[in-house]
Amino acid sequence: MSTYIKSERELYSSPYATIGSQRGRNKPLGQDEFRTDFQRDVHRIIYSQAFRRLRHKTQVFYFPQNDHVSTRMDHVLLVASEARTVARCLGLNEDLTEAIGLAHDIGHAPFGHQGEGFLQEIIETCKNPKLKQIIPKFQHEIYGLRVVDKIAKLDRETPGLNLTWDVRDGIISHCGEDYKTRKLVPGDKLKNLEAIRNKENAGNPTTLEGCIVRLIDKIAYCGKDIEDAIAANIITISQVPEKINKELGENNGQIIGAFLEDIIKESHKKDYIALSQEKADLLLSMISFNVEKIYHSEKSEGYRTQAQNTITSLFKALLKKLQETSRFNNYDEDAEKDPAVYRILYEFVKKDMGKIYDALDPDELIILDFIAGMTDTFAVRSFLQLFVPQAMV
Repeated sequence: MSTYIKSERELYSSPYATIGSQRGRNKPLGQDEFRTDFQRDVHRIIYSQAFRRLRHKTQVFYFPQNDHVSTRMDHVLLVASEARTVARCLGLNEDLTEAIGLAHDIGHAPFGHQGEGFLQEIIETCKNPKLKQIIPKFQHEIYGLRVVDKIAKLDRETPGLNLTWDVRDGIISHCGEDYKTRKLVPGDKLKNLEAIRNKENAGNPTTLEGCIVRLIDKIAYCGKDIEDAIAANIITISQVPEKINKELGENNGQIIGAFLEDIIKESHKKDYIALSQEKADLLLSMISFNVEKIYHSEKSEGYRTQAQNTITSLFKALLKKLQETSRFNNYDEDAEKDPAVYRILYEFVKKDMGKIYDALDPDELIILDFIAGMTDTFAVRSFLQLFVPQAMV
């Protein structure tokens, strides 16, 4: 036992707290005298390139110029902070909760949920059946496990973050679009994460810490999306239902506080995580309001066609380049005249992910992974390089 940190049993008082990883890591990391395993996961996540790219990925609105409007990075930071507060009050494992909160959306594509849908259409229409065998549906919960296991990397290290089983379970089981569930009981601890191919089969997280994140995921974005929509002039303050203002509060901080207090009271000394029926009904009414007035507003969907054209055009062009060069085996890496996106794809295939793909993996999988990892800004910049005339002199 380390002489520098307390044991998790000393740190977390609840008998339901997760003490140590249930199944460890796929590859041993060795002991760390100064950090718990889950704290190490927090650090492996936040130092990864995939996590850092979240700051330029859509939450609701494409690459906002208003610094106070959320990106995907803002969302995961809010979830991790709020979830850790609940875990502390319930005597549960704060480090595990934070790690799941930070990584739960790491599988998101550029352009948010719309981008997720665009990649799903690519999978459905792909002529190579092997792609669908590997990724039947593009769902960010399921794809998130692929990201942390095979694609995400620390600087100059081999791909894969080698996280603990419990964090990986929290990622694949967070099911961000589960709107109606108010009570979460931990799921099957014997589940095979690698065999899960859609979020409906992922079940609940196997830890109370993962259940906290799954429930708070909706709470964190619901009130913040209202604030962002007001800032973006999509809705006005007067449009927010009076019941929300009266029962929850007049700003996001008050709304979050009301929900977190309710979760703590409903879940105290329990073997489940829950909202009261009253607060669950209010949350559902907020989500319904957001769907109608924000997510499907003309401004939110105004560039949907352009974003879809960007993703589908990039997929076709990059796949063609990959196949023409035999996966860059016939490519001059010093080809300065090539658009930058081709050279970056070369680095991805031959250097960053050099040992991840084998001959049996379809070329389409490589391009899907490359595009899914793009930020909104890189996707648009790449599209401009390939499809918009550039200055010749």
